Amino acid sequence: MSYEVFAQKWRPQFFRDVVGQVHVTTTIQNQIKSNRLGHAYLFRGPRGTGKTTVARLFAKAVNCLKPTQETEFDQSITGEPCNTCDACNQITQGSSFDVIEMDAASNRGIDTIRDLRENVKLSPAAYTYKVYIIDEVHMLTQEGFNALLKTLEEPPSHVIFIMATTEHSKIPKTIVSRCQDFDFRNLSSEQIIARLQLIASDEGISADTEVLSLIARQSEGCLRDAENLLERLVSSNAKELTIENVEETLGLGSSFLLNELSESIVKQNLTSGLQTLNKLSRQGMDLVLCLNQLITYFRDLRLLAIDNQLGELIQAPSSELPTLKDKAQEISVERLSRIIRILMHANRDIKEYGYVQLQLESALVQINAIKEGIKLDEIVNKLIEIEQKIGSIETTSHTASQSRQPDTDAIKGISQSVVERGMTDSLAMQIQDPPITQSEEIHAHDGSVDSPPKKPIPETKQKPIPETELKTINTVESSPDKLSDIWNEVKSHLPVMLNHGVFQNAVPSFDGKDRVRISCPLGSFSIADEDARKEITKIFSEVIGRQVSIELVKTEIVPKAVETLESSDVEVKTTPSMRKRQAEKDEQIRPILEMFDARILETK
Repeated sequence: MSYEVFAQKWRPQFFRDVVGQVHVTTTIQNQIKSNRLGHAYLFRGPRGTGKTTVARLFAKAVNCLKPTQETEFDQSITGEPCNTCDACNQITQGSSFDVIEMDAASNRGIDTIRDLRENVKLSPAAYTYKVYIIDEVHMLTQEGFNALLKTLEEPPSHVIFIMATTEHSKIPKTIVSRCQDFDFRNLSSEQIIARLQLIASDEGISADTEVLSLIARQSEGCLRDAENLLERLVSSNAKELTIENVEETLGLGSSFLLNELSESIVKQNLTSGLQTLNKLSRQGMDLVLCLNQLITYFRDLRLLAIDNQLGELIQAPSSELPTLKDKAQEISVERLSRIIRILMHANRDIKEYGYVQLQLESALVQINAIKEGIKLDEIVNKLIEIEQKIGSIETTSHTASQSRQPDTDAIKGISQSVVERGMTDSLAMQIQDPPITQSEEIHAHDGSVDSPPKKPIPETKQKPIPETELKTINTVESSPDKLSDIWNEVKSHLPVMLNHGVFQNAVPSFDGKDRVRISCPLGSFSIADEDARKEITKIFSEVIGRQVSIELVKTEIVPKAVETLESSDVEVKTTPSMRKRQAEKDEQIRPILEMFDARILETK
């Protein structure tokens, strides 16, 4: 007798032998028992999960010549094939004329479907039903699907269609709506291990649970892949399978080195991680498979870090569960998520660009640079606290501003005089709040049109401003309280040569809405050139948010003029760009920006 591979030899011959698809086999058996069969079925799911196997069992069960099982008192239909009659044997061997298997990947044209439509009209050759099993049905062309529609909706009573696919989304809705849809699912590691143990016991293979667990993880929920992998290992290492020769045969990194690499990542020991990665490379291990193992390992850790009751979801053997739970307590969910994201990006870059070891080294460097982020609750509480502080400060400032109402026009004129001419310290001391008369208080609190007009401000004991100084006062388009802050912001972006040279003691003023006059001292004006004007124009426009033109004029300016303006009672305000830079440098906000790879768009 010729040799049979494990996947063929151990193919289930009864519905009860099908692994992990009880929800499908139970429904089909109940339909067979009650003789309520559909005319079209659609089996969808991943590869190697039993779709074709269940389709053949269905064909045998509906054509079985011995569908009943005798008991002590009665006979009952079991819904299982007997596997002893001629119909079951012929279908098992693939020699029955009444069970037609088609591969839609190689028979996808409209001509094949037209032939099928003609053949379905013929009665079964020997048995009750003619069963068409169409594998990979999603490969049919649109014309082929259209030709199949009518036959699929109203086939002859002796015909049953069973279609199988791994890509359900590619099948037209018109086809799906005419079928009974069954979902085949990936098998769990425990189900695959149990099946492999049965095979190993019957075949005389020595393999412990750790070996079978490694095989199950590599199969990714596909039983057929697991059986083929077991057969390959038996061919390479006889029937004595150990974890060492399995890892060597599959090209996986040794468990010791992988554990060492994982430990280096958890403890952020970059030197040790790079050395371990180099050892894996020198041993000829498949670094892509090692990367996949790392992703699976940290995925298990993240599940346990979320909740240690999620142990049934991890892919690692149950014997490693206590160790993984302890390890999961040492690292946060956020950091584990970032590690997984970096490793997955490395996997993508390897597929696109190659350079496996270089990509893995870069991933280790990025992982080592990860810092524990601030918890979201702490961030929210801190923001609420800051908002409350700002609110209390604004309330205090508003109360203080209401307690005294200065003549803003007078202050504006004097402040502009300081800016234009550079007043002396004795003149700057004259910027004081004039007393508020009783009529002004009434007008401020009433605000109605019937309120008495303001009376002229009485003379004070302040030293009058000389007439020569008053001639220099001009109207400013922008408020003086913002001008100093805007100028400081502009100077912070200037090159060092300009900041400490031409514009070191310069004083700006608005000469219209979009025109700025910058008064430079006599000594520095001599070194001003067109490049300096262009540079200051560009930066000034960026800071205030609109295009302006700059005029450089020379004047006798006292350097302390701007300082005097800054030290006055005018409220200090910041520009949006200043607030944005301050927020980006904040020790509490910067980790949040790094965590979400975000940037600040606007501040209020």
